[in-house]
Amino acid sequence: MRIISIGDLVTDFYYKNGKLVGLNGGMTSHNIIANIAKLGLETSVCGVCGDDMAGTIAINSLKEVGTNIDNVKIIKNVNTRCFHVSYQELNGKLEFTSKKRCPVCNIKRWYEESKIEPNDILKQINTDDVLIFDNLNKKNQIIIDNCDNRKMLDLGQYFELDDYSDNEILEKIKNKFDIINLNERVEKYLKNRFSIKSIEDLYNILHPKMIIVTRGKKGSDFVFDNNKVNKELNNPEIEIDPTGAGDAFFSVFISEYIKNDFTIDYKFIDVTFEKSTKLTKKVVKKFGARGHIQNLYRIKKVKDTCTCSNFDIALRKQIKRCNININNLETRIINAINSNAYDKLVKIDFNSLNNSIFVGTGGSFAGAKFASKLINYLYGINTNALFPREVYYRNNKGVDSVFLFSYSGTTNDLLVGTSKILNNKYIITKGELQKVVTKTGISKNNVISYRTGTNKGKERGFLSFEGALAPASIFLKLYFEKKLRNDIEEFISDSINYWKNYFGNYFKENKKMLKEFLKEGNSFNIFTGDFTECACSDLESKIIESGIYNCLIHEKKNFSHGRFINYEHLSNKKNIYFKQKTTSLYEEKLLEYLEKDENLIIESRYDEILCEYDLLVSSQYLIYYISNFLNIDISKPTYKEDAMKIYFYKGEL
Repeated sequence: MRIISIGDLVTDFYYKNGKLVGLNGGMTSHNIIANIAKLGLETSVCGVCGDDMAGTIAINSLKEVGTNIDNVKIIKNVNTRCFHVSYQELNGKLEFTSKKRCPVCNIKRWYEESKIEPNDILKQINTDDVLIFDNLNKKNQIIIDNCDNRKMLDLGQYFELDDYSDNEILEKIKNKFDIINLNERVEKYLKNRFSIKSIEDLYNILHPKMIIVTRGKKGSDFVFDNNKVNKELNNPEIEIDPTGAGDAFFSVFISEYIKNDFTIDYKFIDVTFEKSTKLTKKVVKKFGARGHIQNLYRIKKVKDTCTCSNFDIALRKQIKRCNININNLETRIINAINSNAYDKLVKIDFNSLNNSIFVGTGGSFAGAKFASKLINYLYGINTNALFPREVYYRNNKGVDSVFLFSYSGTTNDLLVGTSKILNNKYIITKGELQKVVTKTGISKNNVISYRTGTNKGKERGFLSFEGALAPASIFLKLYFEKKLRNDIEEFISDSINYWKNYFGNYFKENKKMLKEFLKEGNSFNIFTGDFTECACSDLESKIIESGIYNCLIHEKKNFSHGRFINYEHLSNKKNIYFKQKTTSLYEEKLLEYLEKDENLIIESRYDEILCEYDLLVSSQYLIYYISNFLNIDISKPTYKEDAMKIYFYKGEL
């Protein structure tokens, strides 16, 4: 099932105080579909545009958010519809006007009659597709009348309705749509047309499954099954730009309606209104109808007297959160090891412990694994790095201490998984101390937080570099204090800069090989063992969670016990091999065997525990440079929203 927006594509020009600040795709139904795409549903557009730069922008802006544009028809010698939104700053507020004519040259690049071909679009629609319309022009009406699909209508203007009689309006709308979304202006217009007083009367005349009337900061009204619900807007945001707020609001209702098996009740409205409101609060803080999901296109060069006629666009600089996160990594790690987290850690008498478990999930598991290996290495006590559910289903009677690793400090899985263990529970986190104590019930003294006044900001994004490396660094300091007496900051900085430069040069010098090695659809074998386990675990997690490849981890010696059989049958052998500085005799044989295939060998300058940490650093930079090579932001992977139901699951494991 797809959600499809139908209609001519539009490009919006945005002006502030008379100056053009940028462009983006527009039109109500396509703004809605862009939001739905970002919410994780399968989306598509059936429409047309001209063969000009404005058309290119309209298409690309949809493609960038994950919407299928295969059914967009480009018409030769036609100017794409253009809309001009002008903002003027008055008394600290932005007052805006919207016109079809350019405010500079006064030329109107807007053809009146839609150029879509209804019969072509009807052929492109599957029976289970959900269709979105934002007007009732003649061509849209042909589509509406000739398919039995579920349909949604966002009616933001009423001008075209002036051309129809009351009966004709009813013919166009009555019993045709699942949900109709109106603003107050259109609501008032329809009430006057049909001489009625209430939204309930309007519902009974038009007879959708639900009618919504949005009232800006006052909230919204809903009618379904002759039940009226009013939802007030609590704590409305200060608006920078309200453009697109209604589109985003309706997009959430459409998405949730589909996910709720096309069922509407009081609970549905309560939950969905909250979600819709949350999204619209983001919208009004940004400039442009889609400013909350993508940046504006910027003008690079004006070729004619007016920008709207002939121009080039600058390559759009996408803010990649992974870039920000990796650039701040060294500073955050140094701050972490100098926080009072280490002061709390060093007070633990590890010599008195016999059996400790280290628990993490997602990106934090690599930190838990490193800490487990380091404590075993230093003190010789029995340690295990486990996932929360593994802890939940084992006998923990002999466990004398538990170390939880959670970036936020409140990960539900960790708390449930270790709920049966009551004594000696510690948590290593960047969460705020009092919040973690309140949420977890763990004693204040046992919350080992590396959050400081200057280091309280967290990485933003789905994947974290700091979440794996910061806890590992704090535990590494134990090793330096106990064994080396060297400057740990110097070691960490050297390791970070070494791998940053190493992979920076490697990816520049091996573009041809990497193009094949990192081709879409490839699968990787990752070889681990000895003091390379943390890096392998972390890299596998980041590759899988970013959704770019599939991969399989092999313990180096266990590979020889039959795992080579499947390997032999692979037609496309791509290997990532982590190793210490010193190569064992077995490894020499294994590397000789793998030599005929495509290998990325990552070798540390160290052995043992320093190698373990050093390669964990290398893992951060390897995945970062892979993402740059592929031109994707691994901190923002794409996924279906339904999948988040298991991510946010809270309950018995």
